[in-house]
Formats: sequence, structure tokens, C-alpha cells
Amino acid sequence: MPTYRMVYGDGEQVVRETLTDVELEREDGWTVVFRGDDAILRLQDQHIQSIELVEAPPA
Repeated sequence: MPTYRMVYGDGEQVVRETLTDVELEREDGWTVVFRGDDAILRLQDQHIQSIELVEAPPA
């Protein structure tokens, strides 16, 4: 499972987080982060400042 580094929020409330062993799904202006079958984070795309793939799963 991949690892992502994400920065999200707005104004003075900005979160920098590394999310390991997750999958991202993007649809209709939303990004949802899943770990297994559980959605662990759901954000409107307008609040995401950056998403960086840190480590891809082995091929």
C-alpha cells in the first residue's frame, strides 16, 4: 500500500500529515483516504494544499 504526504486546511489551521498504507479515491470535488475498507479521512479538494506520493507499493 502506498504512503502519501499531505498538507490540508486553510487559514491558520493547516495540517501536515504522512498517511501510510492507504488508498486515495477522488470524486466530485472530494478526496477520501481509505485504510482497508475504512474511510479514515474525507476532504474537499479545495482544502488540500498538496498531496505527494512518498512510497509506492512494490510492483
